[in-house]
Amino acid sequence: MKLEKVSDYKKVSPRNKLEVLDNVLQGIKDNLAIYQIPKSAYDALALIPIGLLEVVERWENPHTNTSEVQKELREYEKVTDQVVVNWFVHYIMTNEYVSPAARVGMRLPVEMRRKPVPTPVPDQKVYAEVTLKTSGWVEFRLFHTPQNKRAGKPAGTSGCEFCYGPGENLRPEECLFHEIVTKSIFVKVFGSEAYDKPHIARFRWFNSEGESGIMEHCLPLYAAAGDVRMPHPHTGRGEDYKKKSVWTVWFGRF
Repeated sequence: MKLEKVSDYKKVSPRNKLEVLDNVLQGIKDNLAIYQIPKSAYDALALIPIGLLEVVERWENPHTNTSEVQKELREYEKVTDQVVVNWFVHYIMTNEYVSPAARVGMRLPVEMRRKPVPTPVPDQKVYAEVTLKTSGWVEFRLFHTPQNKRAGKPAGTSGCEFCYGPGENLRPEECLFHEIVTKSIFVKVFGSEAYDKPHIARFRWFNSEGESGIMEHCLPLYAAAGDVRMPHPHTGRGEDYKKKSVWTVWFGRF
């Protein structure tokens, strides 16, 4: 199955989507270092066909193809289709380390057809409101101006590249987890092994061509069983830790 445009992924049949994903995963699995694709990003994409295959097999079987299964498949595609397209654009189509020949080998277009969309302006900061839930649940609300707390992306952007991990002052490549975030409100769950350990989160906006702004960072985040603790927003000192249900944090630059 060959895609003429990356966005055609949304239009092909569920079984063909599995073929497209397999072509890409097989094409990059032994070249992650060469293509400079984080292993965590590869793993995140690899999870999508696993879930899709399980639903597709029930959908294709006349004995199990019920209205509930059909609805489940539609919902799965609705949730994952744009994630896959954004992943292809960001890690394959606009990746300078992936050659046109390699893209053809993955049955993808040689290059993006559209004219480049302007890169998000350099001073376009990422802001976040962090709502602290129980049992390690943390809700992030992303917005782009401190004057308007309404969650949303700035004009010309498709989403955020999000990476995070345990530690302090981590560089992007040192973060254990890398994700493509297309929603302005999302939840991350920290397991008990992460409680009371500092974590750093980094974000940067990207547009439909995969062009990105500057990678920005969050103040250290501490997860606990009943809440999340963050350094005092003014001093940043550990002795000034305060427990609150909501912090508004600027993801500033180093």
